[in-house]
Amino acid sequence: MKLYIIRHGETFGNLNGDGFSETNLTPKGERQIELLGERFKEESIDKFYVSPLVRAVKTANAVRKYHKNTPIIIDSLLLEKGTEPHYIGLADEEIKKLCPDAQINRRTPLGEENDEKAYNRAKEIIEKIKAENDFESTIVIIAHGTFNSYLVLAALDFPFKENFNFSHVNTGVSLVQTIKENDVIKTKLKFLNDYSHLDELPQT
Repeated sequence: MKLYIIRHGETFGNLNGDGFSETNLTPKGERQIELLGERFKEESIDKFYVSPLVRAVKTANAVRKYHKNTPIIIDSLLLEKGTEPHYIGLADEEIKKLCPDAQINRRTPLGEENDEKAYNRAKEIIEKIKAENDFESTIVIIAHGTFNSYLVLAALDFPFKENFNFSHVNTGVSLVQTIKENDVIKTKLKFLNDYSHLDELPQT
């Protein structure tokens, strides 16, 4: 299984230091997701799993433009860590305006969440994705800078570590792949935070 773990495009919240509330993509962010879509144009993708925040849904749309028949699942388990405790993302009707054929899964607020709870949430969604899909599937996950660190840890089956964070620039792509070699299942981090598709180097 290939798990592409991707951060959304740049938002106005990223510019003003508010990466947790519902903010839209900047013009630069729109360009980033366009380039991200082109990067995945020839990739075979079996399913999208996407956070219900507008920046993630719009980023997914840019990739899915080239994969119109690929199922897209919106799941609040992918909300950013630090999202307002009672906010569950865009309303269903707003998501359907952006993506009419989206399957909208659980709409559960996160409540107050510390690092360990966020890691456990990442474990839950990774285990769910693996259970719902074939071992040979290619899955695209589009979520958020902080939460993507937990997703990578969970996908690699690494233990929880407090105050640990991978760097994820806007539209940065990480790939975790599970393969079978000589009847042994191995999980490998193929690359982390790759942004070679961008035409302007981000600040890291």
